Amino acid sequence: MRDKSSKRKVIKSHRKTNGANLHVVPRVDGWAVRAEGSTRATSLHNSQREAVEAARKLAKEAATQLVIHGRDGRIRERDSYGSDPLPPKQPRKVLYPDTKTLTDRRSIRRAVNEALSELK
Repeated sequence: MRDKSSKRKVIKSHRKTNGANLHVVPRVDGWAVRAEGSTRATSLHNSQREAVEAARKLAKEAATQLVIHGRDGRIRERDSYGSDPLPPKQPRKVLYPDTKTLTDRRSIRRAVNEALSELK
C-alpha cells in the first residue's frame, strides 16, 4: 500500500486544444489527457476517472470529440461534444412501426405459411 505522502500531485494545464480530439491515455505514473497530434500531455492525473472528468470538460468547451483508452491502450469509449458532420439518419420504420404488430399464434402461423408458400 502506498503512503499518503508519496501521492503524486495532479498537474493541470489550461493549454488550448485547438479543436483537436482529446484522448485519455494511460501512462506509467497515472493517466494523461492529450490533444490529438500533440506529444505533450494537456494534463496529468492519478486516476482514469479524474482524467476523464477533466477531458470531458475540455471537450465540451472546445466542442470536440473525447476518446477514452483503456489500460491496454485500445479505445474503450468515444464521446462527441461538437457538431457532428454525419448525424444519424432518421429511425427506420421497420424498427419503429406506427401500428402495433400482431404477435398472436394465428398471425404468426399465417406469416410462416405465407413465407413457406413463397419458397415453393
